[in-house]
Amino acid sequence: MTITFMERLLDVMTAVLAVFIVSCILRKNLQILQKLYVASTALVLIWIVAVIGILEQEDAAGTTAWFLDAITCAASGFVVLTLFNISYIYTKNVQSMPRLCRWLYCFPVATSLLVFTNPLHHLFYRVFSTRAADIEYGPLFFVSGGQYYFWCLLSILVMVRYAWKNRHRLVIEQTTFYCVGLLIPLGVNIVATLRLVELSIAATPMAFFLTILCHGYAIYFLNFMNIKPVAFQNIMDSISDGYVILSSDTCIVNANQTFLNMFGEEYGLKVNDYLNVIVDRLEERKKDLIYNLLNFFDVCRQSTSVISYEQAVLTENGKRYYSVELTPVFIRGRLGGVIALFENVTSLKEEMQKEKENLSRELERQRLASLGQMIGSISHSMKTPIMAISGSTESLDNLVTEYETSIGDEEVTEEDHREIAGEMRDWIRKIRDSSSYMSDVITTVKGMAANLSTSVVTEFEIEAVFKKVQILMKQSLLKYRCHLIADNRVPKGIFLKGDVNNLVQVLTNLVDNAKDAMLEKGGDIVMKAWYQEGMLYVSVTDSGTGIAPEVKERLFETMYTTKGTRGTGLGLYSSAGLIRGKFGGNIWIEDNPSGGTAVYMKMPAEG
Repeated sequence: MTITFMERLLDVMTAVLAVFIVSCILRKNLQILQKLYVASTALVLIWIVAVIGILEQEDAAGTTAWFLDAITCAASGFVVLTLFNISYIYTKNVQSMPRLCRWLYCFPVATSLLVFTNPLHHLFYRVFSTRAADIEYGPLFFVSGGQYYFWCLLSILVMVRYAWKNRHRLVIEQTTFYCVGLLIPLGVNIVATLRLVELSIAATPMAFFLTILCHGYAIYFLNFMNIKPVAFQNIMDSISDGYVILSSDTCIVNANQTFLNMFGEEYGLKVNDYLNVIVDRLEERKKDLIYNLLNFFDVCRQSTSVISYEQAVLTENGKRYYSVELTPVFIRGRLGGVIALFENVTSLKEEMQKEKENLSRELERQRLASLGQMIGSISHSMKTPIMAISGSTESLDNLVTEYETSIGDEEVTEEDHREIAGEMRDWIRKIRDSSSYMSDVITTVKGMAANLSTSVVTEFEIEAVFKKVQILMKQSLLKYRCHLIADNRVPKGIFLKGDVNNLVQVLTNLVDNAKDAMLEKGGDIVMKAWYQEGMLYVSVTDSGTGIAPEVKERLFETMYTTKGTRGTGLGLYSSAGLIRGKFGGNIWIEDNPSGGTAVYMKMPAEG
């Protein structure tokens, strides 16, 4: 290669690089990586221009040649560090120049100062010449050369590590071209340093021109510095534990490392393998995973819609559960394949099982609490009529004795006998009324007891609920000087759907709470119902002591009570659960404007 041809080649390289740099500047709004790439291109351009100037110098050891050589040394130091910063920022996926990367430029700045001040200390060149045979190097030259090799090799190491970690086909291709672009000048420099072949000073910048071309190919043809492939993988990793991409013929096109760690080694799943081939190689107990994937793959392919199913996998550490979602992928209107997302839901299943067990225990406690409450209601309701029957029978017994002694007594007139009979009838009526009331209580409680463990969904009116509550709470309220007012404003023909006894249980508990709040003075408890816009509202209002705001927030929590040892904390908690779970409604507490507390419920109702 003659000097003339080399100079022409360098001129062409200069023109190409200059046009490229101008076009990039005109585009504006460049990202940090693009700015660094343009900067590295500009440094290579400066390097080549300086080399052209050196080649035109007749005096190989002259001042101008030395100055231009100093420019080439400075440019080479800045180029390799800039290329390292590109690799670092790309692999870290940051949007601005990190402070560390800025401080690294202190090294080429220091080297450049030493080169430009070489005539003062001769630490870089003891004897300077543009002809390699005439040069005598100083100790700092080798420090500068070591820096060059260090940044080049570190850049390659960073990119190779990143490609190995991601293992995405496009990322591997991009980093391959990036590393090849660095290996070319690195190899040329090793040859020149070891003087294996006599090379011109233009060899290294010309090699860096090839570096720019390789990097340009990665940028414009392989979309290098575009985070889409990495972003795609990050998104897929964030929405699932593992994913696998299958082509329309069940070939594994791609899979992330998490999926391969989960199933790759144990099931022999590898990229570019076919599921129908893999399944034939598996032992029988492992085929279930692939069979299900193939079957649902066919369903997804035929229905062209998203398909989900649950997969159980038996491992050495026990059974694992995965939620699998298959999404069809279309290319130009035709099915190109399917993305299968695998989400490990083992912990979720275990939590659900624990929650189910806790709920079962809680329901059992609620049933026991309801049973205790029901027994308390029975005792309150039965005590008065039993005492009334007992008193009535004693009075009847006295009348019978009186009647027996009057037999044959001439002083006892027919009118006296009628009077005794009348008194007997009065006491019998009182016994009959008390017995009828007891029968109503037993009928009501029997219906509730029969459904403590099960729910019978029927349609019922709120009036039926109010009547049962009044029967159950009558004697208990009288004892504490409370009066229950039932104000039903719901039109006839408006029905609630659910278990009537569940709602009786809720209202009985609320009325009982209102009674406890009015222990000191007694008073009216208003149970009101009304219908509005498809919702049936029920309120229980008292004029008691009221509830503090901080207490009000916790009343629907399990085991929280304001009654001390007289309460379990299950009443309002279970009431809220029944209203929400059994009737699809809501329950809340407000202050009664006239003093006391108002508990509100709303539930969907049908006319």
